[in-house]
Amino acid sequence: MENSSSTIRVLSFNLRMAPAERQTSHAWPLRRDVCRDVISGGGFDFVGTQEAWFSPEEPDVDQAGDLSRSLPEYGMFGTSRDADPARGEGTPVFYRKDRWELDASANGVLWLSDTPEVRASRLADATHSRMLVWGRFHELSGGRRTGRTVLFSNTHLDYLFEHTAFLQAAICDRLLAGRVRPGEPVILTGDFNMYEGSWPVRYLLGEKLPTSPTVPDAPLPLREAWRALHPGEPDARTFQGWCERGTEDRRIDYVFFGGGLRPLAARIDSERRGGVLPSDHYPLAAEFALQSF
Repeated sequence: MENSSSTIRVLSFNLRMAPAERQTSHAWPLRRDVCRDVISGGGFDFVGTQEAWFSPEEPDVDQAGDLSRSLPEYGMFGTSRDADPARGEGTPVFYRKDRWELDASANGVLWLSDTPEVRASRLADATHSRMLVWGRFHELSGGRRTGRTVLFSNTHLDYLFEHTAFLQAAICDRLLAGRVRPGEPVILTGDFNMYEGSWPVRYLLGEKLPTSPTVPDAPLPLREAWRALHPGEPDARTFQGWCERGTEDRRIDYVFFGGGLRPLAARIDSERRGGVLPSDHYPLAAEFALQSF
C-alpha cells in the first residue's frame, strides 16, 4: 500500500532478540522472511524496532543486518545499545528512502540515563542500558524536499521496576522536547514494558503525577494512537509470549504522537503468516493525517 502525500504510516515492532531463540522453534532463520514481509507489506513510512540484534559475524542472529539487506527501499539508522555499536541489542529505525530524507545534522542515539551522551550508560536500577533513537526527516516529492518534516523516535524501556521505566520515559520526553520544532509532528514508538495505567505511560500523556521536584511535568505531552481511536474499548494485548503462555489483554507497545498529526487508524497485527508468528509481540501499526505546520 502506497501512502498518499497527506498520510503517514508507522509501525512499532519488537522483533524478539534472536540469540534468546537460537535453539527453539522461533529461531531467527525460521521467521526472518515473515518479519521482512510485515514491514514491506504494510507500506510504512517509519518502523521503530526493538530487540533487534546486531551481529554481522553471525548470520543466524543478525536481525538488523538481515532486515537492512532485505529491505532495499528502506534506510536504517541506529546502533547497538552496548559498548560496541556494531554488536548487541538495539532499537534501529527503518524509513522509506523515496519519501523521507534523514537530516544529517538532526539525528542520533541517546541513552536513557543521567548522561544521555555517554554510550551504554544507564540509570542505577536499570537492568540494561536503554536508548532513544531519534531523527528529523524531511519529506520528499520527486526527490525534492516539500518543506514538511517529522521528528521520529523509538525506544525500549526497562521491564523490572515501574519507577525506573518512569524515569526513562521522563528522559525520553525531555530529550524530544528539546529537539522538536514548534508545531512539528513528533512520533515516539516503542516497547514500554508497562501497562496503560502505569506512571510511564500516564506521564507521557501529560498527566500530573505526584512526582518529586526533580521530575517536572512532561514538557512535551503526547497522545497515544490506539487509545485515541478506541477510547471506550477494553485494552488489548501486544505481548503474547508466542501464544505459549497466558498474558494479560493489555498493551505494553505504543505509538505516541503530537504536533501536526491526526490519527486515522491504529491496529494490532495478530496475523500468522504461513502459520508463523513473527515475534512474541504483536506489531502495532498506526496511520496519521500529516498536516503542514
